[in-house]
Amino acid sequence: MATTKTANTTKQDAKGAIKANIGLNEDARRQVIDLLNHRLADAFLLYTKTRNYHWNVTGMEFIQLHLFFETQYTEIAEHIDEIAERVRKMGGIALGTLDEFKQNSVIEERPGHVPNASEMLRNLLEDHETVIRQLRKDADTTEEIKDMGTNDFLIGLMEGHETMAWMLRAHLENVTK
Repeated sequence: MATTKTANTTKQDAKGAIKANIGLNEDARRQVIDLLNHRLADAFLLYTKTRNYHWNVTGMEFIQLHLFFETQYTEIAEHIDEIAERVRKMGGIALGTLDEFKQNSVIEERPGHVPNASEMLRNLLEDHETVIRQLRKDADTTEEIKDMGTNDFLIGLMEGHETMAWMLRAHLENVTK
């Protein structure tokens, strides 16, 4: 299981930006921006991994998995935009570079390794379940600091990942390793 990296994702407010006065103290607001940027990094790496598998899947189920992966990366792309916009709503600056995403994600990559179709499904399932567990912790955090808007947002993201994980699990049922 991957561990959360501790890089600070809260960038300075943009020069000349108007401070967000949204009912959260500054520490709570920055904490929310930081956890959202971590989930943004996770989403971007998961998107990239899913897209990679879409491009490189082979075997008897090629067309089915090629289309399935496309459905999943399309949904994850929507999450990416929604998370980045939530960061901006909170008065923060969304991460936007590959280095920042890699440094702040719990998703692991294996450059140079192209797994078989079954391993692709297992890898994505593990990644979605990792994100789900993190989103649960983040939802608890946002509830504690009384940011119910972000709490609701994170629960919605979690439910989306739960659905994608269920679909991956269904593909793997009755499949031997």
